[in-house]
Amino acid sequence: MVELKVEDLKKLRENKRNFSQMFDLVINISGLDLKKPENRIRDKVKLNHKIRDRKICFIVESLITKANETKQKVLKISELDFKKSEGKKLARDYDFFVVEAPLMPKVAKVLGKYIGPRNKSMIPIPPTAKNLPLVIQDLERTISVNLIKQPMIQIPIGTEKLKDEELIENFNTVYNHINENIENKGGIIKAAYIKLTMCEPIKLL
Repeated sequence: MVELKVEDLKKLRENKRNFSQMFDLVINISGLDLKKPENRIRDKVKLNHKIRDRKICFIVESLITKANETKQKVLKISELDFKKSEGKKLARDYDFFVVEAPLMPKVAKVLGKYIGPRNKSMIPIPPTAKNLPLVIQDLERTISVNLIKQPMIQIPIGTEKLKDEELIENFNTVYNHINENIENKGGIIKAAYIKLTMCEPIKLL
């Protein structure tokens, strides 16, 4: 059992910067041929605690008023007629794209080619959705786990603002999820590290 200890976090926290750094879990994997599509991973994991603020783009029609109240980016389907450079910028600038479900086919046709290469997601919601702030809260606890070309996964588990016990809970949730997934595919986790943005990692495995 790989364990993230309070002592590890305290040691990393000694590396102070003038901004809130992110704790990342870094995992090296062996035993999987990633040339085979069935061995790749494109996954979403919901953690126990908020990781960080997220930049979300809502693409809606019926929910336009509620979406505007969230203070996030809001687009209507008629506003998706943009240049290639604008599509790339949109995909780069936003973490998630929350789309009114009936609009998904049209949005996917326009945005898919931009957000797909960045491993970002379109999240469908029904036109009757009532609580968009709750949608945002869920996404702020959601991380993308991608294992595609390189046998390595690096994922954020929270900023320095989180308490040690909250970081450990997030770590346990995502590590156990990844470990189970990898083992089910016949691979193993060869090494695991915890690091802060601006410091050397600490080896856990």
